[in-house]
Amino acid sequence: MKTIKTILIIIIILVLIPVLSWLLWSFKPSQPLDIMVVNKTVHSFDRHEHRALFWLLVHDKYIKPDNKVYNVNKDYFGFHPMKPTKSRKYDIKRIMLTEIDDLVDEYDMVYYADTYGIFFNEWYRARDAKDKGTLIEGGLNNNDYLFLKKMYDEGKLIIGEYNFFAPPTDDLVRIRTEDLFGLNWSGWIGKYFDNLNPDKGKDIPGWVVDYYNSKNSSDWAFTGHGIILVNQTTKDVVVLEAEKHLEMNVPEIQTTDYGMNTFNLPESTFFPSWFDITYSDENLVVAEFKIHITIEGKSVLDQYNLPSRFPAVIESSDGASFYYFCGDFVEYPVKMFTAKLKGVSIIEGLFYNNKPTSHSKFYWTYYRPLVNQILENYQATVSK
Repeated sequence: MKTIKTILIIIIILVLIPVLSWLLWSFKPSQPLDIMVVNKTVHSFDRHEHRALFWLLVHDKYIKPDNKVYNVNKDYFGFHPMKPTKSRKYDIKRIMLTEIDDLVDEYDMVYYADTYGIFFNEWYRARDAKDKGTLIEGGLNNNDYLFLKKMYDEGKLIIGEYNFFAPPTDDLVRIRTEDLFGLNWSGWIGKYFDNLNPDKGKDIPGWVVDYYNSKNSSDWAFTGHGIILVNQTTKDVVVLEAEKHLEMNVPEIQTTDYGMNTFNLPESTFFPSWFDITYSDENLVVAEFKIHITIEGKSVLDQYNLPSRFPAVIESSDGASFYYFCGDFVEYPVKMFTAKLKGVSIIEGLFYNNKPTSHSKFYWTYYRPLVNQILENYQATVSK
């Protein structure tokens, strides 16, 4: 009898806590903010390339002009897969030239989550081949640039992420966008990999190995942990191997004093996902990437004039509300159903571990407070 009572109590607690948490979220005051999200790289219906951003918007109850919370499946510009999956049908919601003025008037801010795009072979054949095929949708185009410039001139909030300047963006559009925001993309991108053997480390793109083999006398034969750096312009590939070239396997983000004080960020965190090497002499550096290299690792980087420390978060210093995240910050498979549970942050530690290779800790302890504070600061200026 005692066991039955215990089970009933546990069941009641498991039911009551989520219900109460949802009720508390329901009564939470909403925050009107008209946000445009752009994602040109949506391969599946889980929207993992921007889901984590929408979790934050729903949890903090940012609402659209129709007083509804944001819908992760519908409320974005870019590539929209259509059901059924096997049909491979899609729709594309683009920024049209004739609509730019109206869009700038309508939206308070824009967040470019991913511009890598969708290629024929990756979409229809579901494979990462050396030849990705023709581009279906992707990259910044001239309409994006004109829209961004007008948003910038109007003082609207702009957030861009990794792959903002990289191919398939046209070189002329990239240069104009760099000039607009005072940034300079080096052409280099990189990422930590648990296993450098492509047969075991399935997330190593085939084109990276192909670039390496085409540039070197010997074929790819790396194993173990490491960091891969790729120049998407010259097709050079640098492989930093654990212990041989690296003192610490995973790149670290180190926050400046300004970043810690302004955005309530931790002093440091590990970042195992894709990043790019982008410079800026005109803007504020909120945080920097640090690759912890050995003497041998430094000699490898020196061959390509590559730094071991470079910007991770950049903020405009001319009074404009512009931020550039030099990494794939937003891609994290958070569960959307938890977004409407107030108080989930109290137990957020249950959602991540302290392993350097885990993106979850980065999301909960770094990305979330960073974006929260940016939105809060901007909304305070909009509401004045």
